[in-house]
Amino acid sequence: MEGVTPRRSVTVLREIVHFTLEQPDRQITAILDSERAVRIASRREYQLFQLLHILRHLDPLLADSLIAGHQQLSAAARRFPKGRDSVMEEAEERRRSAGATTGGGGGYAMVGSPRDFPYMHALMKASNDGDFGPPNEHAHERYRQDSAPDHPNPTAKEYWPSTCAFRSILHSAGKRLGRDAAVYLDRIPDADLRLFAQIELTAALAGLPELQGIRRG
Repeated sequence: MEGVTPRRSVTVLREIVHFTLEQPDRQITAILDSERAVRIASRREYQLFQLLHILRHLDPLLADSLIAGHQQLSAAARRFPKGRDSVMEEAEERRRSAGATTGGGGGYAMVGSPRDFPYMHALMKASNDGDFGPPNEHAHERYRQDSAPDHPNPTAKEYWPSTCAFRSILHSAGKRLGRDAAVYLDRIPDADLRLFAQIELTAALAGLPELQGIRRG
């Protein structure tokens, strides 16, 4: 990513943390493990947990400071020290163990609904030519469906299809365009979805892989 420096990535990351800490907190229910034992009830601390894998990579001192100052984040970090990375690693280990126990094996396949194929094709094309306008239009259409006043998606915004689309777009745009990809953040109409996408952009700028979100609805 030409023109992107580690210092710039750290600056963007700290801006996200500052923004997260400034926002009013509210109660949520975020369950991080299959036993339902690790939970976060603070929206602010859950968003910090979403950043933890990037913080560990780019600014470990800030990560330690945030963990020390937030009780629920600290409890979650004891089980999942690298945040979402640790959650995914544990899930993958469970999958492998289950496969060994049942005699299953092989890899896995990712599939999507036929309604998503135009978006997926547009995103693949954008990753080559650098024009992320077309996949952005698909994501906005999904957002209009998710936020429809008469029939909104009842799940948490993290799981909305539009959230996952915006996340993938910003991560792909970050890898292709570097920090110039931030222009697509301004086009996301919802502050929560914009923050999730900004996290993925920061991960891309830091050279970290995208973590696929779970879609519901």
